[in-house]
Amino acid sequence: MTFWRLRAFVTHLSSTRETLTVTALFVALTLIFTWPLALGLTRDIPGDFGDPLLNAWILAWDASHLGRGWWNANIFYPHPLSLAYSEHLLPQALQILPVYAATGQVILSYNLLFLSTFVLSGLGMFLFVREITGRLDAAFVAGIAYAFAPYRVPSMPHLQVLSSAWMPFALLGFRRHFTTGRIRPLVWGSLAWLAQNLSSGYYLLFFSPVVVIYLTWEMTTRSLWRAPRIFTGVVGSCAAVAALATPFLLPYIELRRRGFSPRSLDETTRFSADVFAYVTADPNVRLWGPILQIWPKAEGALFPGLTIVALAAIGGVAGCREKGVRPFFVRAIVGLLGGCAVVLVAMLCGWTMRWPIKITSISRVAFLSAALLALLLGFSSDARRTMRRWLASPAGLFTLLLLFALVMSWGPAIHSRGRTVTAPTLYTAFYRFVPGYDGVRVPARFAMIVAFALAVLAGLGIAAIGRRRSARAIAIAASIAIVIESIAIPIPINQNSTEYNQPGLAPLPASISASPPPPIYSFVATLPASTAIVELPLGEPAFDVRYMFYSTAHWKPLVNGYSGGSPVEYGLLEQTLRDVLMRSDRAWQALVETHATHAIVHESAYAGDRGARVSAWLRSRGAREVAAFGPDRIFQIP
Repeated sequence: MTFWRLRAFVTHLSSTRETLTVTALFVALTLIFTWPLALGLTRDIPGDFGDPLLNAWILAWDASHLGRGWWNANIFYPHPLSLAYSEHLLPQALQILPVYAATGQVILSYNLLFLSTFVLSGLGMFLFVREITGRLDAAFVAGIAYAFAPYRVPSMPHLQVLSSAWMPFALLGFRRHFTTGRIRPLVWGSLAWLAQNLSSGYYLLFFSPVVVIYLTWEMTTRSLWRAPRIFTGVVGSCAAVAALATPFLLPYIELRRRGFSPRSLDETTRFSADVFAYVTADPNVRLWGPILQIWPKAEGALFPGLTIVALAAIGGVAGCREKGVRPFFVRAIVGLLGGCAVVLVAMLCGWTMRWPIKITSISRVAFLSAALLALLLGFSSDARRTMRRWLASPAGLFTLLLLFALVMSWGPAIHSRGRTVTAPTLYTAFYRFVPGYDGVRVPARFAMIVAFALAVLAGLGIAAIGRRRSARAIAIAASIAIVIESIAIPIPINQNSTEYNQPGLAPLPASISASPPPPIYSFVATLPASTAIVELPLGEPAFDVRYMFYSTAHWKPLVNGYSGGSPVEYGLLEQTLRDVLMRSDRAWQALVETHATHAIVHESAYAGDRGARVSAWLRSRGAREVAAFGPDRIFQIP
């Protein structure tokens, strides 16, 4: 007994040492992959001054306002539940809480969290694939494939999309539970699933089906449906995750009741992936960006990398080859299936097939493929045995999950270079019948589930190759190739677009000042707690998101706002205040109805003398100027 305990202890130490070493490697690679962000952790923003500033504001609000009133954030005053117009990012806020509490620096906190998404994603995938394969080399390549997937480059401005690290941790916990029968891994897996659900509404909807499929697969392949303890534990965990997540859904449901309309099918289709998105790379990717610009569009740079795809293909087919001589009839059916697959891929790419007649219906080809597969399985016991073995393997499961995520990323209609290939799709059924899917704008973000499945399959591919002596060299070469294909250094930092929707606005400064903030906001912090601020110009997203970011210096209620949605009244207010100099009476009435106590006019934000004229308009209405800091003036509204 002592010997086995000693052996287990030594094994544990070895595993821990491997994990710490791999974590250090992921940290180093992350700093390289995101260079030169490490040089400006307290001042620079990765990506642009849009969604990153929104997410930084959310994190700061969460970290300083947890408790009663949390959902009623300080934007879109006086409308309630303003935090629910976007992601609440609670798990991410809890991660940065110690740093923010100690330093008060929102940019530093945001950047450390940003970097952690790469490290934790790689570590989680490493641990999960090591659990599946028992191989260090396969696990490391899988971690590299997930942490530094090319899709992370266009996702850099979207912290909620990058926050996918809890996926492999969730499946790892569940697998260890099924392997050992212990409750603790089940608890950790459930908590990781909950953390992933709360990290992003997209992943609550996109990853939860993956978890359900995975649990079903584990229960089936291990014949555990009649094991009361396991069955009860799994069902109880699912129920607990649903129960804990539900309170975070209620504010979004309330906003829907108040008139926040669902996303239309047209809008959802616009932000779905085109078939050619998977051969279109982000322009910032150094190797493929200048080459693979096949069909660039919003949310359309989803190229997964050649090395990852090649390894995933090897992993997907590993173990499903049939041995021996097959009858001619079986070979013929297999050949026809291969032909159908070629036709199906060609049609998805928008090509018309005429072999020997014109083929225009993808659904008919898919139905024919299913019929041929059923015929093959019915005729050949070897085929049935091979199919059962493949479906019972991780390779079969994650290949099916890959196909599911790929189809779902295409949204309500499959498009090839902008042309509709077929509709409706599987996503349409989810949109119509699964609650929450009609509130999702970007089906293309299923690409992260695609990257997740590809990473697992890439690890399985290394495991299949790795029976040779050159396994370590192959793994190292594959890891280097994956990083080279994905790298985008120097990554975009502090991107400042000056293309505005409203006319007559001047370009915003090309940098953000957070420590210290602009003096106008330090002054606002000294005003009474009952103060409510409106900042002009209003309604231009690039301006509003900066006002929000700078409100972290005072947290006074702010009429302005930028988020994933907004109150209907805010759009009307924006239209009215555009005409402040043309229809001054109506604009003044709209301003008074906001219940703001103070107005800040950023005169330099207007082109020409319009800023001074806006200030003069406020004075003419009885507003009293209480302070001025350069071109920024603050007025008390009577």
